[in-house]
Amino acid sequence: MSSKAVVVPEPAPARLLSWWVTGGIFLLYCLYLPVSGYTEMVYDALNYWTLTERFFQHGSFHLLAYNDALRGYFLPLLNLPAKAVTHFTGADPLVLTRLMGAAYAALLFGWAAPGLWLALFPTHRLGWGPRLAVAAVGFLFWRDYFNFVLSDFPALLALLLGLRLAVQHPGGRQAVLIGCCAAAASNIRPVYLLAAPMVGLLACVASTEPRRWGTVPAGLLLGFALLSGPQLLLNGRHHGVWTPLVLSRDARLPTANLYLAQLGWGLVVQKYETSLDPEFPSPRMLYTDPAGQALLQRQAIRHFTDYPAYIRAVLREPLAFAALYGRHLFNGLDVQYPTLFVRQVAQRSGGLSWLHYTLWFGAGVVAAQWRALSRRQMLLVSLVVGALLLPCLASLPIAIECRFLLPLHLLLYATACFGGAQGRRPAQWSKPRVGLLLVGYGLFLLLCFTLSAQTRSHLTPDVRVLAPLGGAEAQAN
Repeated sequence: MSSKAVVVPEPAPARLLSWWVTGGIFLLYCLYLPVSGYTEMVYDALNYWTLTERFFQHGSFHLLAYNDALRGYFLPLLNLPAKAVTHFTGADPLVLTRLMGAAYAALLFGWAAPGLWLALFPTHRLGWGPRLAVAAVGFLFWRDYFNFVLSDFPALLALLLGLRLAVQHPGGRQAVLIGCCAAAASNIRPVYLLAAPMVGLLACVASTEPRRWGTVPAGLLLGFALLSGPQLLLNGRHHGVWTPLVLSRDARLPTANLYLAQLGWGLVVQKYETSLDPEFPSPRMLYTDPAGQALLQRQAIRHFTDYPAYIRAVLREPLAFAALYGRHLFNGLDVQYPTLFVRQVAQRSGGLSWLHYTLWFGAGVVAAQWRALSRRQMLLVSLVVGALLLPCLASLPIAIECRFLLPLHLLLYATACFGGAQGRRPAQWSKPRVGLLLVGYGLFLLLCFTLSAQTRSHLTPDVRVLAPLGGAEAQAN
């Protein structure tokens, strides 16, 4: 196939299979979420839901009335139709948020993830097995998150859609949509802004026709401007800052900059979760890091006033920071509860932990035996992986939550399930290789369970660990 060839569309049976799986996932969540045990929205979930009210001024809708400095306008705008239905019908808000959550889950696990994989690897075939495997894993580890209108899943969905369009030899019109997707993802979750240059570069590289080399960058900029323009007007009108980016300001914080505050909290808290368990003393589940607390004391840090101060701190003890963020990486991947709001803190499943660690190991094995790719395909894969990992990399220094590494989770699931379905079967491997893998697998499991138990041993509800950083009141979902 020449470099100018267009990606062959997914065969009709494969498209039909994709929609069957997507519809099945939607139905599964519609049946499960109403009996999942949640009766109200709290903390972040409630905040995201009520942000829509900021569009209303004197009883009527005005787009430019939205004045939140912490979160962008686009997610509240997406939630507006559901909010309107509850207002005019009196329906329970959870009914609407669960329908939206079921749709996000179905599109993410049933359509976007396999669609992007097949766009990258058009010779692969994904049957029922690998598709249902990813859907099952998503359900096992993330199912209760979809009760609520959180920012993580729609942001990732927008990014995956943009990446899929970018891989498929885009022209000017597709480039506008790609720019819109990148802007939507970064407006919903500002850390996804780091993925935008990778998405744009991917679209330019994948556009093989010379006549498109000028229209694609122009389309990308136009699409990004269309979605970011309202944020520019909102920032200028309400905050006097003319930028199309979300300000991420919180007046409760010492520096008002949320990310700077999170960099400080990340020194003493290696993981953060939220409890609804009446037997747990506080809604804040803080997994402290003794080594990070010692680092804080050695450097006499109260909070980071700017990014140069943070960089200087890292340069003074780079190995200590590297080890600290290595623990953050493990804990951000170590999903202990399938929910944002933990109802029973003591209820952890060793079996699910084993499954998760096995998926990580399987993804590593699949990646290690990956067949040689052409230089061009390797470039496309690298750009997609970079777009998914850069937001995760920026999340590592903060007080980590598992949802912050959602792109990496999905990448591991896809590699293990989709990639594993294309490779050689274990029965075809030599006995020495199988033995070596089993030994490595056992040691890997031992390491993971040990690290997880260590983290859990440092769980505390005592928010005073954040007090030296000025965060005792601000760090709450």
